[in-house]
Amino acid sequence: MPFDFTALDLPITQIIEPLRQQLNQHDEAILEAEPGAGKTTLVPLALLDQPWLKQQKILVLEPRRLAAKHAAARMAELLKEPLGKTVGYRIRHEQKVSQDTRIEVITEGILVRLLQDDPSLEGIGLIIFDEFHERNLDSDLALALCLESRDFLREEEPLKLLIMSATLEQASLEKALGCRRLFCPGRSFPVSVNYQNLNLKQDEILPHLSRTVCHALSHDEGDILVFLPGQSEINRLESSLQDQLADHCEVLPLYGKLDFKAQQAVLALNKHSDNASKKANKRRVILATAIAQTSLTIPSVKVVIDSGLSREARFDANTGLTRLHTRKASQAESIQRTGRAGRTSEGVCYRWWSEDAQSRLMEQAPPQIITADLSNLALELAKWGASHHQDLTWLTPVPEGHWQQAVGLLQHLGALEKQDNLKLTALGEAMSQFSASARIGRLILAGIAIKESKLSTLLGALIMEGNSGQTQQMDLSEQALGFHTKANQKVTKTQQQLLQQMNKLAQGLVKKIELTSSHLTASDLAAFTQEDKISYLLACAYPDRIAKQQTLDNSNQWQDYKLANGRLAQLHKSHAVAKAGFIIALETGGNSKFNKDQIFLASPLNPHLFEDALHELTRVVQKVSWPKNSERLLSSQDTMIGGLCIASKKLSQISEEAQTHAVCQHIRSLGLHLLNWDKAALRVRHRLAFIHQMTESDQPNLPAQMTQFQWPKVDDASLLDSLETWLAPYLANVSTHAKLSQLSLADILLNQLEWSQQQALAKLAPESLKVASGNQIRLDYQAFPPSLKVKLQEMFGTLKTPEIAGTKVKIELLSPAQKPLAITQDLEHFWQNAYHEVKKEMRGRYPKHPWPDNPLEAIASAKTKKALSRDS
Repeated sequence: MPFDFTALDLPITQIIEPLRQQLNQHDEAILEAEPGAGKTTLVPLALLDQPWLKQQKILVLEPRRLAAKHAAARMAELLKEPLGKTVGYRIRHEQKVSQDTRIEVITEGILVRLLQDDPSLEGIGLIIFDEFHERNLDSDLALALCLESRDFLREEEPLKLLIMSATLEQASLEKALGCRRLFCPGRSFPVSVNYQNLNLKQDEILPHLSRTVCHALSHDEGDILVFLPGQSEINRLESSLQDQLADHCEVLPLYGKLDFKAQQAVLALNKHSDNASKKANKRRVILATAIAQTSLTIPSVKVVIDSGLSREARFDANTGLTRLHTRKASQAESIQRTGRAGRTSEGVCYRWWSEDAQSRLMEQAPPQIITADLSNLALELAKWGASHHQDLTWLTPVPEGHWQQAVGLLQHLGALEKQDNLKLTALGEAMSQFSASARIGRLILAGIAIKESKLSTLLGALIMEGNSGQTQQMDLSEQALGFHTKANQKVTKTQQQLLQQMNKLAQGLVKKIELTSSHLTASDLAAFTQEDKISYLLACAYPDRIAKQQTLDNSNQWQDYKLANGRLAQLHKSHAVAKAGFIIALETGGNSKFNKDQIFLASPLNPHLFEDALHELTRVVQKVSWPKNSERLLSSQDTMIGGLCIASKKLSQISEEAQTHAVCQHIRSLGLHLLNWDKAALRVRHRLAFIHQMTESDQPNLPAQMTQFQWPKVDDASLLDSLETWLAPYLANVSTHAKLSQLSLADILLNQLEWSQQQALAKLAPESLKVASGNQIRLDYQAFPPSLKVKLQEMFGTLKTPEIAGTKVKIELLSPAQKPLAITQDLEHFWQNAYHEVKKEMRGRYPKHPWPDNPLEAIASAKTKKALSRDS
């Protein structure tokens, strides 16, 4: 019997018929329905009897497990049927379906698994993407796979797609699906927003929220829902409120890693079902992350207190690390949070910021595909058979930097062939079987290879689901070793389910694939301690997170570690694992209070494993370098893992090539001033610079010898760029600054030229000129044109200005005391117009030297009048 949706007084009923018509005529639809419209539970039921569905199933995607389970339960309740009959659910570790189930509410990751197992999705007629505005990576991937699947595999029985949310990026969706959206108003009770107009720093927000909770308990009715960015803030505020309010109300946390039963207890319709009478009349203060932001209605909440903060994992392609980033909530997020107070009655929302600040918030949170590590996405696409992410249609383009980093990691883990196109290795095929990250898959397969699958699945479960205790344990090895002891028998249901699922899959893989071989022998494994096995397994999955302790600083509370990916991170010394020389840093992240990444989860690593078990991760390199602050060349043989040196020893001999390369790099880093630029070297350099300048100029009629050769550039940039050409042949025995300064640069520069070119240089740019006195005077090529500094009396009788390569030399005429008297490039003009003034002034000052009335007929000489008379 068809479901009678008209009996329900919900706004969504007005859009059901247009939606049915859209899906009857087309294979896609977009529905934007405001909160309270009833879309999540009513739309799937109203579409179940449509002829085009042909008795196929409807899959409803929810971004969170808790929301999926509650949506299914509500639909089953509307049908007056038990859960698992017509309506069921399937989430990680749990499902409730039967052969009669026609509506399955699932999480987005489950749909990706279904598509990978059966790309045609046979028996599925409609997929509904609910709360699509959250734009999780899995939802974007699932949509991209669905679009490709139906294009190639569902021509006869079209796969219909319906995108639903309270807020949507309309333009990109309409373009991708080729249809216009349908809109439905919502229904909620009025919520008065109390802007407190404060300007708070992040560390001031929690104390303010505590005071606001106390105020709301005194002035408002109903339970209180406080939105916080993450678990750590929830724990801190819970501790503060428990001390103040334990006798007046019940403080309950609600976050993703909270035990599933505890999550359900917060959402239970009958919140006072607890037999403890002391709790019967207590109000509840629920401290929640974004898990309570959409989909879920928490009974009796009439007050929302918003921290205005949201936390997201942001991947940095430059470092390969994911950091938790706390940002301001978007407008859409704050509006959704406010709406939680008006789902069942009138309510109130407290915002510590101002209404003006609210208008300046970004409209939507960024889609996860922009901020996330894409290694799992790349693994899924490789399994799908795509050669590149560009093969599929994406609502938001895949960031190329993140993509390249992801592909590089998968190749490093051995999951992908080292080629341009995505191609899974046998190991990658096996890794893709797990409903877990690529690293966790690699971890479990490493356990299979050494016949320690139970240990590797335990480690995988602990990493995925976190510590089951009340306090955060930093050392994963310690957690794993204590897992089965009497002191630590508290295991969450989620962890048990995860362990069972992974162990079952691991056992199946042992039978199906040949991955049980290892370079480790039975005797090697027998010598391993349990700690060694843990270290080996974790290193296989996190080779880039192997880290070495840096210099100890007893004055600091933090211990620095350098990771194999080249980054520095710090670990608080209060943790025992901070005493280890080597660790594997499994979880790292940033914090605005610190200028380095912090390590949140680690495991000690015994360095003896580098010699055998982890030998394949290492490589030996000869390192020859000349540090900036060193007087000499240093050389060593380093054992490396990625960018991390784990051991080093001095080299007794190094290759000539390595030595000259290191010296050249040292000169480049500090500059050419390290070399001995004596006067002879500078003169050669300046002459070569002059010749090069002339050949590069537009001057006509240059001497033939000047243009027949290729003259080297000798400016700083060119000399630094070409060190290997002109200087390297002379660096064989140079290993100190002292030896570097002994190099004869004048000879080295000239030796770049063939003999004939050196002869041409001597002619085209001679070192000196013979003047009228008969003396050879050195030319200065430091500036253009070249200059000649000469005593005025030595130029008597010289009418024509000397030229170098067709360029008139600049003559600096000097007094007997070598002081400049005149500068000219036109001697004839000087003798005719300026000389007589110079003579008049200088004759009295230098009476011993000749100052003839007619300098063009006088004897050119550097001698005094007395010396000249003796000679005559």
